[in-house]
Amino acid sequence: QRLFPDEEISEAAGVLEMISKTPEQLMLYNARLKFQRDEVARILQARLEAHQEGRQEGRQEGRQEGRQEGEEIGEARGLQIGRITTLQEILGLRLSTTEDFSVCDTAKLNTIAEQLQQLLRSRNS
Repeated sequence: QRLFPDEEISEAAGVLEMISKTPEQLMLYNARLKFQRDEVARILQARLEAHQEGRQEGRQEGRQEGRQEGEEIGEARGLQIGRITTLQEILGLRLSTTEDFSVCDTAKLNTIAEQLQQLLRSRNS
């Protein structure tokens, strides 16, 4: 059981007791206090560096994933455009230009390809 009920009062009493000691004891007390403060600063610095490193790694991974996703979308779009132009050739239709495709999103390209495929099926029936 403590002599003082409050943590702060108990700590203050300990400090008063310590500074009333010999110069050697006071020096040891100050050295221990400095060590504790240095440890807190070291831990805070390590956390800050880890946080910054994590953010940098996250950005790099995000860029890499974005590039990969862009390539996959581009490849899928290219395949869909190739499918459309092939169907247009088979059907004897005017071939779409790059400019025609530039205004189409993936859903529109899918719709065009499906319509052309249905047209081809109806001609073959």
